[in-house]
Amino acid sequence: MKRRNDVWARRIRSLLWLGLVTLTALALFYWRYWSALEALPARVHQRVTSHHGLYLKRATVNPWLVKALIATEDRSFYQNWGISFEGIGRALLVDIRTLTFAQGGSTITQQLVRDMMLSPKKTIPRKVTGVLLSLMVTALYSKQQILNMYLNEVYLGHASYGVGRASVVYFDRSLRTLPAQDATLMAGLPQAPSAYDPLTHYKSAKDRQWEVLISMVADHMISMAEAHHIFRQPLHLAK
Repeated sequence: MKRRNDVWARRIRSLLWLGLVTLTALALFYWRYWSALEALPARVHQRVTSHHGLYLKRATVNPWLVKALIATEDRSFYQNWGISFEGIGRALLVDIRTLTFAQGGSTITQQLVRDMMLSPKKTIPRKVTGVLLSLMVTALYSKQQILNMYLNEVYLGHASYGVGRASVVYFDRSLRTLPAQDATLMAGLPQAPSAYDPLTHYKSAKDRQWEVLISMVADHMISMAEAHHIFRQPLHLAK
């Protein structure tokens, strides 16, 4: 009996030490990145203006674009804590199978953190850091604030940082006036801006637009009939 008690005592001490080390590591991580997290909105604003972009507030954002981006990039955006366990698991399986770190499984929050706070190098430590920072961003900012930062910093091709600038580049009009067909096409750009550039790869851009529309149907944002109707509408591409 005494030996069994000693074993349990050692296990409890080990768990306590592990908990203490973990809490200390998290506290140091929090301290290291706190100032960068606080400055995140200002950094996004600076990035947009330094690239001659158009910084937009939430009130000016096109509803069609917002719905399409959420359906395509992060369906659980309003429910998750900045990370998707399903996406991380799926990406991890692909990485193990291919022996690479190519897959991201990124939510909108993770994309924001990756673009604004991390290096482009794909490593396991960077991915772990991205997950922790995404959790911290979600705790510090509202979903609306996170979405606004993402919309203003996401790269969409042709040196366009932010949806405001991209709307002018691709359609020569303000984002607020974009009809559904233009907005849903632009929502497909973040994954691969050069490959889906409608000015140079029209068919690929339209194929990607259909994927976006199907995602919106799957998320019950529009009906299949509405998807077909939007897809058939002519685009208003800049000349």
